[in-house]
Amino acid sequence: LMMNTPKYLLQNVDKYPNEPAVSIKDGSGNWQTNTWGEFHDSVMDVSKALIASGINKNDKVSIYSYNLVEWNVCYLAAQMINSVAVGVYHTCSSNEVNWIVGNSDSKIVFLGNNPNDNNEKEKMPNHRLLAVLDGLDKVELVVAMDGVEMLDHEKIISWDSFIAKGKDIDDSDVVNRCGEIGPDDTSSLIYLSLIH
Repeated sequence: LMMNTPKYLLQNVDKYPNEPAVSIKDGSGNWQTNTWGEFHDSVMDVSKALIASGINKNDKVSIYSYNLVEWNVCYLAAQMINSVAVGVYHTCSSNEVNWIVGNSDSKIVFLGNNPNDNNEKEKMPNHRLLAVLDGLDKVELVVAMDGVEMLDHEKIISWDSFIAKGKDIDDSDVVNRCGEIGPDDTSSLIYLSLIH
């Protein structure tokens, strides 16, 4: 049996459903911990919404955000359904976002925050993406993570609206996609910064 990252998640939720999987400090400095069961449920929710949004094998999904639990959830969800996760660093400029999202042919962009933006709009991922969004023809949806200001654009939807899209997709659809992952399938694309 060939193991891959999504299968390890399925194995862990089976063996250790109530054990800690991921912990992160909240705004007050307190640690918030998700069990493997909770983490798995979140990944399944996003996986189902991706399927409902028409994401198929080899389709690209960008994640433009600082490191959040949701970042990991989205990354694993894309892998779970045999699509391809594309990480976009939270400090990337509009030009860099345009290049990575465009070059990868990403169909969905998950939009998070940059905690070092000092409330300057030109440093916020949502404003940086909005500046180039009309030129990104392949992008069908931009999903604003919780806490990200929703900017006015027809392609931008809230996290809750996105998750609701997957309500009619069955867990078995996700598990079947996961079962079809082969050793030569692409898991993720990583763009390195180049110094000119």
